[in-house]
Amino acid sequence: MPDAPGLAWTVASVAGFVLLVSSYLVNQAGRCRPDSLRYLSANTLGAGLLAAYSWRIGEFVFVGLEGFWCVASAFALRRMLRRGEVTA
Repeated sequence: MPDAPGLAWTVASVAGFVLLVSSYLVNQAGRCRPDSLRYLSANTLGAGLLAAYSWRIGEFVFVGLEGFWCVASAFALRRMLRRGEVTA
């Protein structure tokens, strides 16, 4: 088992969790769309942070899950930015 991740990694994992959950809740409350800059940015960054943390602690199933979510969100974000369809 890997050694303890340390404070910086723990803060990064909590930040990733907060970004993912808050973007979901804001979307469900109707305050942002799933194709908005805020939603896609929060998902990309949050999932990326959690994928990195999962790698650090050796939880490779979650590396796959969060890595996939990060890449899917990043592609959607890139597509939106290239088309100039930026919405808050």
